[in-house]
Amino acid sequence: MPANPREGQPIWIDYVCQDFEAGQNFYTQLFGWEFADQGPDFGHYNMITKDGHAVGGAMRAMNMDGTPSPEMPTAWSTYLHTGDIAGVHQAALDAGAADVVGPMPVGPLGQMAVVVDPTGSPIGMWQPGEFVGFDTPLTPGTPVWFELMTTNYQAANDFYAKVFSFDITPMEGFPYSTHGDGDEAVAGICDASEWAQNSYWRTYFNVEDADAAAAKVTELGGKVLAGPEDSPYGRIVTVTDPEGATFQLQQNP
Repeated sequence: MPANPREGQPIWIDYVCQDFEAGQNFYTQLFGWEFADQGPDFGHYNMITKDGHAVGGAMRAMNMDGTPSPEMPTAWSTYLHTGDIAGVHQAALDAGAADVVGPMPVGPLGQMAVVVDPTGSPIGMWQPGEFVGFDTPLTPGTPVWFELMTTNYQAANDFYAKVFSFDITPMEGFPYSTHGDGDEAVAGICDASEWAQNSYWRTYFNVEDADAAAAKVTELGGKVLAGPEDSPYGRIVTVTDPEGATFQLQQNP
């Protein structure tokens, strides 16, 4: 993780599911992750690491009062860095986002909040305290890219530029923009209106062999939705875990 992440840069991901033990087993076998329960004070939230690098967090779906939440969908969530969570949260609401969780402290680690952006995608925000966010060594089993698949491309560009200070840089020949240009890009916004029913953020995890990883996903009860296919950014596969949470596998070119 950069020492000074920019405003709006993805800084954390976490996973919520119904059958936590099954989910933990799936990702441990697929990526070699380790899970560390943070205890009852943190709702048994687990920190995920790979070879000592912080990858993200995971927990069973629960309501704010600690009771199980069977209606909560299984999904990966993305959190964007901010130095002013109260101001950014209010700016998000003013720009048409729906409130999910207002700014709240997570012990001395930092503050979090979650909204649903105007195009329908949940998005989190994180203001660091003692904890900055994940590591990005760009090695197998760690996150390497983050993008919003949106059903309203222009509205998404406008919202993230205004609220999260995205430096919107359009790509040539395709309705896709990045936060930053070239090697400085840290996240993307993709026009998915032709095939997506809902807007959502997704994460790419690096793997040594995309085809082998895709086969492993299927073996472990997940599904391959698209690919493997070659791209300028490597060999890519779109998959889901056994509970339906979607993510990407990326093998370096």
